Amino acid sequence: MTTLITGGAGFIGSYLAQLLVEEGERPILLDPAPVHGALIDIRDRFEYVQSSLGNLSVVLNIIKKYSIDRIFHLGGMLSAPSDENPWAAFDANVTGTYNVLEAARLGGVKQVIFSSTIAVYGKDLPSTPVDDATIQRPTSMYGSTKVFCELLGRFYARKFDLDFRGVRIPSVVGPGAKTAHMSIYNCWAIEEALKGQPYKLLCEPETRCPVIYFKDAGRALWLLAMAERSQIKTMIYNLAGIVPSFSAEDLVALIRDRIPEARLTFNPDPATVELLRELGSLILDDECARSEWGWEIAYPFAEMVDDFIKEFEEHTSWYV
Repeated sequence: MTTLITGGAGFIGSYLAQLLVEEGERPILLDPAPVHGALIDIRDRFEYVQSSLGNLSVVLNIIKKYSIDRIFHLGGMLSAPSDENPWAAFDANVTGTYNVLEAARLGGVKQVIFSSTIAVYGKDLPSTPVDDATIQRPTSMYGSTKVFCELLGRFYARKFDLDFRGVRIPSVVGPGAKTAHMSIYNCWAIEEALKGQPYKLLCEPETRCPVIYFKDAGRALWLLAMAERSQIKTMIYNLAGIVPSFSAEDLVALIRDRIPEARLTFNPDPATVELLRELGSLILDDECARSEWGWEIAYPFAEMVDDFIKEFEEHTSWYV
């Protein structure tokens, strides 16, 4: 099995690459950004191609050169940058995903695992928990592109029998996050406290946002890929993340308990508050993932913060 990870130098991609290396694979990482962090220590155990997904021929050539059997498609533009530059977001998320799926079809790739997002949900949500059949009416460019990509993947599965699977990932928390987005406070509040720097959270204290630890996100993608095709009924699955969701105020309190010298304050930004309002109301149901391929999180709230601190302190050079 030879695996390509698009966005392989990114937050989740880097951890997923480590998991594959531990399983004895030599994955191919495709990313316009250079490798860094933990990947530096295993640089001789994977292949790296520095490129975007903007050209179909580039993706197809990589598939043919390395005889790719499976693709984890994590590459794309995140929430806040997508809203700031929707034209670039279309190229990165929509055109990039089309190029991955079409290259997979032409290149005979057996499986594509897609990283979607809970931002596909927006308006007209029910008062009951949001499950995999809930209507998707996002108001963000990011969420809109991901809905299209989910539907495109379903089409390729029906039309060309591609083994397409995906997970809708909540906001991912972990050390070393570099890209600003609407829920980045969950990462930077911990990291800046560890660096001894003050940090202003751009949300309201009562803000709640479904989150998942980066190790759980990477492991979810791996577990989904490992499931037998006969187990996959839903195709694209919600991940509820940490339940119940915690508030920004809860997070600050826990950080101060672990790092008493932390200097954290709130300075709500209206645009950020508005973007978070819809996500904050989500109560996610991930029963399909649990029942069909055995999903469960390993890092609840306190365990997530504790492991984040441990990771940062043991490998500071990876994350600064």
